[in-house]
Amino acid sequence: MLKTFGKKKLVKDISASTLQTAITQAFSLLIFYFTSRYLAKDDFGEFNWSMAVGSTFIAMASLGLDVVYVKRIASGQDAVVMSGIHFFHTVMAGLVLTAMVFGVQLIFPSFAFAHPLFLMVFINLSLINIANSFRLALIGMEVYKYLAILAFITNVIKFALILFLYLQSYFTIYNVIYTFILISVLELILGYFFVSKSLSVRVKPILKIQEYKYFILESLPQLGVVFFDSALARIDWILLGIISTATVTADYSFTYRMYESSKLPLLIIAPILLTRFSKLFSDPERIDDKNRNDIRYFFKFELFVVMLIPITLACAWTPLMDFFTNNKYGKVNELNYLVLAACVPLHCISNFLWSMGFAQGQLKAIMYITLSVAVVNLGLNFFLIPDYKGMGAAISFLISTVLQTTLYIKLMNQKHIQLDLGTCLLAFVNAITAVCVGKLLSDQAVISAFIALALFSGLAVITKQIELKQIRNIIKQ
Repeated sequence: MLKTFGKKKLVKDISASTLQTAITQAFSLLIFYFTSRYLAKDDFGEFNWSMAVGSTFIAMASLGLDVVYVKRIASGQDAVVMSGIHFFHTVMAGLVLTAMVFGVQLIFPSFAFAHPLFLMVFINLSLINIANSFRLALIGMEVYKYLAILAFITNVIKFALILFLYLQSYFTIYNVIYTFILISVLELILGYFFVSKSLSVRVKPILKIQEYKYFILESLPQLGVVFFDSALARIDWILLGIISTATVTADYSFTYRMYESSKLPLLIIAPILLTRFSKLFSDPERIDDKNRNDIRYFFKFELFVVMLIPITLACAWTPLMDFFTNNKYGKVNELNYLVLAACVPLHCISNFLWSMGFAQGQLKAIMYITLSVAVVNLGLNFFLIPDYKGMGAAISFLISTVLQTTLYIKLMNQKHIQLDLGTCLLAFVNAITAVCVGKLLSDQAVISAFIALALFSGLAVITKQIELKQIRNIIKQ
């Protein structure tokens, strides 16, 4: 494989990315467990609604700079200047938007009364957005070691504080949010330190009008993507909170959070794909047949791995979730999760094609795809949520994801590297077969999941979706 995509550094980077992502997800799930189980459903639903609305506004205020920022650093542009400009942008966005939210609450006290958590949640999201500027810089520089250290320190302290609140009977929604804000400040400080150390210079907010202007101009097509992608990701939560109740929002947001955790392998691989493809397509002439075959195999293996968690949870959802949440979020959400789980492999395909398209500068095509999908998703949610509530939101998301994947397959430039869609279809069939057989052969969640995983793995080997020889070659390179 190409140096930019393979060799030992690929395995090393995946290992480091796996470590930091696994740490983050493990502690996030523990904290999520405490908040979902021990907070009232109305408080949990209101908190998640505030997070959905706030994160949508924060995403729009990014102006699409984030992925362009990573791409610029990965492709060798001045990281000190880039990080300084992005740092300035996130600080200003946080200050302006927080002031606007505060003003809205003063002018419209009814909003503050209906959503008392919103301002505090928004302050936390603004701090996270500034801290994320440093995380993105570390990703662009491929310094995954510092990302792992950052994740470990902040998540251990956050969980320790949450556990303290629970054990000392201070576990209220307000104390939880105060804890989140404190940890966001810590993450910001540590991120600043690690980036400054990596660059051997203290990072400062930089306002260079010309560079900032060109940065924004390059990112403008991506702004549409960010805007409509945010709507696609959170419009269901927002509409459920408006059309339905906080309890329904709590049920669906719990399921959606578990769906996001089911995409753990994608969270590990996605930043690596972006930096690798950014380097790879800077000189497409270097891509030969061997490179293409290796990259296609890497995708097949990724598609196999990304299905393991959804298969497990599809077999064990109700008893597992009811056990951990004291019968609050298990049976009531089983069908919703099965619908959302079907989106995981589709997102794997879309993310791979998006990474290639973005690295090749196909920003307009990506924007048109995201716009189309967001409009369809919005319409479906308006049509289905009033009658079907959480299930309506899940079905809307599945249909939109199918459309998104189809458009990426049709519109992304695959001249240099073409994916084998027959392999994708075969992987889906293997997964569905494994889940159905596992559920038919046993009513016990653990046994059913074990049968399904064993069968899926066996079918993957038989159909050559994974080959042990190829795995060994990747590790040895």
